[in-house]
Amino acid sequence: MNNIKLIKTVDPIKSRRKFLKIQFAGAILASRKLFIKKDIAKKYLCLHKPLSFFLFVVLFTISISGCKVRIFDLQPIIPTIPSPTVYTTPTIVMRQTNPPEPAITNTPPIHLAPTQILQMTAIDILDLVMINGAEGWGIGKIPQGEGKIVVRTSDGGVNWKNVTPYEAIYANVGKDVEISTYFLDANRAWILFWETNQWTPQTGMDVWMTADGGVTWNSSKLPVTGYTIQYFNNAAIGFIDASIGWIFANLGKNQDREYIGLYTTHDGGESWTLRVSSDSINLPSKGGKNGAVFRNALEGWISGSNSRDEPDTFLWQTTDGGNTWTKVNLPKPEGDNIPTDLFSSGAYTCSLTTPKFVDFQYQYAWTKMTCTGGSLEKALSVIYWTYDAGKSWRTMQLPKADGSLEFYGIYQGWYSQLADPGATSDYEILYTSNGGVDWNVISRTAWKSKLHFITPVIGWGIVEYQGRNAMVKTEDGGFTWSQILPMVNP
Repeated sequence: MNNIKLIKTVDPIKSRRKFLKIQFAGAILASRKLFIKKDIAKKYLCLHKPLSFFLFVVLFTISISGCKVRIFDLQPIIPTIPSPTVYTTPTIVMRQTNPPEPAITNTPPIHLAPTQILQMTAIDILDLVMINGAEGWGIGKIPQGEGKIVVRTSDGGVNWKNVTPYEAIYANVGKDVEISTYFLDANRAWILFWETNQWTPQTGMDVWMTADGGVTWNSSKLPVTGYTIQYFNNAAIGFIDASIGWIFANLGKNQDREYIGLYTTHDGGESWTLRVSSDSINLPSKGGKNGAVFRNALEGWISGSNSRDEPDTFLWQTTDGGNTWTKVNLPKPEGDNIPTDLFSSGAYTCSLTTPKFVDFQYQYAWTKMTCTGGSLEKALSVIYWTYDAGKSWRTMQLPKADGSLEFYGIYQGWYSQLADPGATSDYEILYTSNGGVDWNVISRTAWKSKLHFITPVIGWGIVEYQGRNAMVKTEDGGFTWSQILPMVNP
């Protein structure tokens, strides 16, 4: 394994100056090209004197604007808003081998439908996927309101429109539901509503899909009969194109065993096929499971955490669309503080996030592994990278275990983590330009953030600050941030 460097702390001001020098150099080159064009135009101006003054003003304006660099405030001030009413989520009851029938009550809890939007209103964006600099999707919630809604923006996140299918809202009135979504592009999206306190789904679950940006929606049924379901939660949707997709969900748990449902589609969600269930034997029940991902119709992975009597990591791969699965043997991380028995002792618990591909060919992907227990004094986290679609993996250690990781491509990455005690701010954002080998502190913030970048310099963050959610944006690679105050239209 390559030598691993952890944090190389640098002065944010010096890093900022270096970043601006690069931008300034680019601006100078652009300006030189522009002045060469001016010399060519000079002869033309001499022949057309009436137009010379007008063209001179235009060229002069363009030349000076090319060197302008916007500076953004580092820590946005978030307006004080009354705290929303807290609604307690009912405790999920785990089913035993021969479970008793749930008690019947004549006074069930009342859950209202999402708050109706009658005029332009402030909204908390809880999750965000930007397709480009203007268009994007999100999951939002009206402060002090009820329920979550699906929203869409066409101006970079300032103004949003509620595009939640009305049929789904009416169908879920009186239910305590969560939303799982996947946004493929500016037009195509899929939504699944699942009840957080439902013992088992009573009928087939609706999967909603749109191909026109949320203007119209169609639905299909996810099969929920013919196999054992203790509950249906932690659902996640994924698609690699307009046709091939999957849905992952937890269906039950018994001590160190966890059962899942994996459903696939090859027609854009019009129909779904059950590949793994709580009754199937094609995937081990031992160990936790947290998600699935595919790179085409045949190759996919399921990630999770190991059980105590089965050390090592939990990553299984299919090459036949989900019918059969084989274990992926990841290389053990190396380093001074890596226990030698990390993958051989049941004293450790290691959890992998679902692999995330960063290219359109689905060749490059990363996953974050976090381990606790054993001889570790504190949690340990490493990045696993594959550059050949999962055939081999290499590791790099992360500065701290508790942090939010984001990559744009295989080189540029950001890591939002808690700062050391005594630091000038509560949190800090680190940056890597070599895939995670080296990390530099580029920004210190007052908030915990989940970042999302669409270019190496343009990104958004969903942040937690003083018990509230907020939305921020950067246009210089994460050095500085400005707040966006999102509003939603009816």
